[in-house]
Amino acid sequence: MGELKSAWEIAQERANRLGRLSPEEKDQQERQECRQIGQALAQKWLDSYQQLDMAAELNNHEETKRKIIKQALIERLLEAIELTTSQGISNTKRAIEAISSLEPQLQPKAEEISQLVQEYEGAEQKTRQELESSYKQTLHQLRISGTAVDAINIEATHEWQLARQRLLETFAPELNALKQALIS
Repeated sequence: MGELKSAWEIAQERANRLGRLSPEEKDQQERQECRQIGQALAQKWLDSYQQLDMAAELNNHEETKRKIIKQALIERLLEAIELTTSQGISNTKRAIEAISSLEPQLQPKAEEISQLVQEYEGAEQKTRQELESSYKQTLHQLRISGTAVDAINIEATHEWQLARQRLLETFAPELNALKQALIS
């Protein structure tokens, strides 16, 4: 009769038959791990209510891995830069802050993005006020006044959705160009 083997021994034999990872595969696996670490750090930064010391977080990793982690971190922060929601704008401001602290040479482009976000917020506020004024005037003509007029939810209107879409179509190309400039 043959020798009885434990499940561990059988698994070890199979693993040995499959062979070890090649240097390229090891390198690729390390890069993937570093990218995941960078993305996780970026998400931690975006989700945190308090300031994180990104330099200290990066210094927790080996020098050879730090560059890959930093690149993945910046790429994830760039993905978070968007204008579609108020949370997105908040994340955009935090992402710009993090990118500027991680790579000081990127600060001028990051400031351009920040300025564009401010312009967008100003245009959005102006559009909101114009629509609110228009709605209030219409209600006033219909002789509707008082607290009913004060509680207009502009964001629920079709006109607001269209106006906001036009704003996004105006600002998105420039934002994407600035983000692309940060990557290169």
